[in-house]
This record gives sequence, structure tokens and C-alpha cells, in this order.
Amino acid sequence: MTPVRPGADEPLRLAAVDDHPFVLKGILWTVREYAPWIEVIGTASSVAELLAGGGGAADVVLLDLDLGVSADESDPTANVRAIRQAGPQVLILTAEERPVPVRRAIAAGAVGLVLKSDPEHLLIDALRVARTGDLAVSGRLAHALLTDDNLVGHLAPREIQVFELLAQGVGRADIGRLMDPPAATSTVDTYLKRAARTYRSLGRDTFNAYETLQHAIRDGHVDGPGRSGTANSP
Repeated sequence: MTPVRPGADEPLRLAAVDDHPFVLKGILWTVREYAPWIEVIGTASSVAELLAGGGGAADVVLLDLDLGVSADESDPTANVRAIRQAGPQVLILTAEERPVPVRRAIAAGAVGLVLKSDPEHLLIDALRVARTGDLAVSGRLAHALLTDDNLVGHLAPREIQVFELLAQGVGRADIGRLMDPPAATSTVDTYLKRAARTYRSLGRDTFNAYETLQHAIRDGHVDGPGRSGTANSP
């Protein structure tokens, strides 16, 4: 039997997770202003707090991708899976504009992406779609972040491991012995050259390992300075 899909403005139970209180207040204001048919049943600064407080009864949960509350909130894909296991659809609401982290959240079960820089009415439109389980995006950039293959260089896990070590300041001569499992220096050089070719094929200039590292950071394969360490979660 084909399930009945909800109408555009049928009552929707919404919950939100963000570790910035002013963001949560902004969500509440937006819903009251633009969508009185939406009932906010819970807000929290962590997924564990939301689910413990009954947020699992929501139809859709708005989830910030980068929660810094505690160590157990550092894995966005685990957060998405925990909410999905409880039942609600997950719609990512984030300032993150690197393709890799948002695509990992979608792969974990989120149904869409809303950028915090987009207008409020686009959030409401995305919620209408998210409740159905279809891909929901808040605009062209959000759609491109999820779907444009030319926007991100696809690196193999061993290539990413090389750049993680390089980003930590490990010298090229020492990278191979610190890899898991270890690799010969010549193999490390092969990984670096292969990654450089990947980015050059996308039209991005890269003439040495450190320029290639900057592309990997920009895409979100590797965390740069000031990041929380969540981008390279599997």
C-alpha cells in the first residue's frame, strides 16, 4: 500500500539541535512568523539532550552539523544516525559550506541541507519537503554542495590519511611510517601525485603537496586550523 504523503501545510512537529542559543531562538521566531502550522516540540544543545527530552516524537529535526558541546557530539554522522533511529527525518541547518561534511551527513541519512545564510522562507520550504523524505535544499548553493561532482575532489581513504598527517605538521619523510598500516615513502609520493591529478582535473592549480593539502581542507576532507576535528569522520 502506498503511504499517504502529508499536505504542504499540514501540522508538522519540529525539533532543533544547535549549541548556540540565539540560533534556536531564531528558529522559533521564524516558525512563528512564517509557518504557524509548525509546532516546535523541543530544542536542545545536543542530540542526547533532545532525544532524552522527547524530541524523537518530531516529524523533522533541524540539526547543526558542527556541535561543540562535548566529545560525544563530535561526529555529525553519528548524530544523524541517532536521530533517524529514533524516527524523525533529519534536515541539516548549518553555516558549513564544504562539500565533504554535508555529503557525509546525507549519506548517514539526512534528507537535506539548509544554509544559515539563506532567507527564512527557504527554511520553511525545505521543511515542507523534508517531512516527505525527499531531498530538501534551501537554494542553489545548498543543492550544489550536495550534488555537483565538479565541486569536490574525490580522494581515496589512504590519500586522505596522508593529508591528515600533513595537516598535523608531519614531514613527508615521516608520513609513511605513521600511517595505519605503514606505507613506503614512494607509496606516499604516489598518493600525493594522484591527489594532485584529481584536483588539476577539476581545474584547480596545484604544484606541490601543500597546495594540494589546501584543496583537501577547502573540500572538507581534512580539518584546517581552528576546526573541531569532525570533517574526516567516516
